[in-house]
Parts: sequence; structure tokens; C-alpha cells
Amino acid sequence: MNSFVSLIASTEGSAESSGVFGVLGIDWKTLILQAIAFGLLVFILAKWVYPPIQKMLDRREKLIEDSVKAAKEANKKAEESASEVAAQLKKARDEANDIIAAARDQSAQMLVDAEKQAQQRADATVESARQQLARDVEAARKMLREETVSLVAAATEKVVDEKVDAQKDAKIIDKAIKESAK
Repeated sequence: MNSFVSLIASTEGSAESSGVFGVLGIDWKTLILQAIAFGLLVFILAKWVYPPIQKMLDRREKLIEDSVKAAKEANKKAEESASEVAAQLKKARDEANDIIAAARDQSAQMLVDAEKQAQQRADATVESARQQLARDVEAARKMLREETVSLVAAATEKVVDEKVDAQKDAKIIDKAIKESAK
């Protein structure tokens, strides 16, 4: 700091003769040339350098804005697609559940129908067996009656030792059948 103060003190006497620029160590001719060169540099930069750089920056800015806009649209479409996919999945699940429920109902109905058919067949078989049994019993009774009639006729002939006519034979047989039925 002392050297700076001594420098200013030494130039103080010459400041009056050279002016303020002399005290600061600035040559006014060089300053004017530097100002002209600076102005010329600013003019050249403004005329030929900055416009292409500005155009390039504008293109990049537009490209970035377009990319951001496209990304937002893509996100929006992705969200819409996701919601559509979710809706379609829900619809597919609902349809699958409906199909499963319909299949269960159909299988239950098929089981009921099969049971009814089996029961009808069983009932028909039982009824057929009852009718056959009734026919067989009736045939056996008829056969038994005929055999009983012939046995009674034979026994009567043996006991009476003569042939009985049909009318007497029928009376005796009916009487014997009634007694055997009791």
C-alpha cells in the first residue's frame, strides 16, 4: 500500500501538466484507437457473428420447445392409452366372469336335466318291472288256477270214481279254490 501511495504522490506534480489521463497512466490517443477498435469489433460481431449464433440458439430453443411439447403429448397419449387398456382389461374381466357364470349355470342345468332324465328312466324301468311283475303274477295265478282245476278234477274223479260233468266239475273247483284262498 505504501508503494501505491508513493506512486500517486510522485505523479501528483505531473498530473497538473498531463491531466487526469496522465495521472492514471492512460494515453488518450491510444484510448481513442482502442474505443474505435472496440466499436469496430462490436459492429463486426453484431453484423456477422451474433445473427448466426442467435439463429442457432433460436432453432435449438424451438427444437427444445417442440421436444417438450411432443413429450407432453406423448405422456398424455400414454396416460390415455393406459386408461383405455385398463378399461379394456376391466371389460374383458367382466366378460370372462359372465362367461364363467353362464358356464356354471349351464353345467348346473345340465346336471339337473341329467338327473331328471335318469330319474325318469329309473321310474320307467321300475314301472315296466312292476307291470311285468303284475303280468307274471297274473299269468302264474292263471296257470295255478288251471293246474288247481285239473288237480281237483283228477282228485274228484279218483274220489268219486266216475267222470263228473263240466258243470259239477266247475262248482267243485270253485268251492275248492275258495277254501284254499282262505
